[in-house]
Amino acid sequence: MSPQIHAAAFAATGLDLAYLAFAVPRVRLADAVRGLGALGALGANVTVPHKQAVLALADTVGEDARQAGAANTLTWEGGALAADNTDVGGLARVLDDVGLRPGERLVLFGAGGAALAAAVALGRAGARVEVVARRAEAAAAVGARRRDAGGELGPAPDPRLVVNATPLGLHGEQVPDRFLHLGPGQVALDLVYGPEPTPFLRAAAAAGARAVDGRALLLAQAALSFERWTGVRAPLLAMSQAADAALPRKT
Repeated sequence: MSPQIHAAAFAATGLDLAYLAFAVPRVRLADAVRGLGALGALGANVTVPHKQAVLALADTVGEDARQAGAANTLTWEGGALAADNTDVGGLARVLDDVGLRPGERLVLFGAGGAALAAAVALGRAGARVEVVARRAEAAAAVGARRRDAGGELGPAPDPRLVVNATPLGLHGEQVPDRFLHLGPGQVALDLVYGPEPTPFLRAAAAAGARAVDGRALLLAQAALSFERWTGVRAPLLAMSQAADAALPRKT
């Protein structure tokens, strides 16, 4: 939904800009980035599977991208390419909205670019984080990012918050059974989004937990990218309305 969200933001602020989406093969990433620079692009977003590889192409790397080891936002500044990660700041806004407090226990499920950004945001929030991934070495790498950002690592047998930072659920897949039994007072935060709630979120909502899908992060990181590129305050209402129009919610 990013093209629709940013088109609405440009229209609301009167900016003569366009946001286009391109599928770029891994082997053509460097060519694509150089081409955008040559064409005079103001900036770009980067998504899977390029969030980590794109760091090597940047002239400067922002602190959030450095700590996460991944970037989702590129900006051309005076001919130089700056890479940063607005997922970190975007998720911080979402965590503030769900009322995460320092020292609270939570589980972070996943080990990709989204999990790396989440680890930094959660560490800065001072949370006690248990990282769960299919491969132990991948979980350890995410845990190291969280440790560098702050907070604690350790088991979270009764977490107040569970963050799904994997694509599981986008096409109806189930997350591991352990994460399907949240209840009142707990929060299920899914970083993916679609027209229907994922099985993870449906199970949480049915049991009385608060269910938050990936649109919250999508909008928060988009607003930060928009402001980085333009220097203009993001029109959040217009962006949110565009997201809802592009992908209406079903229950």
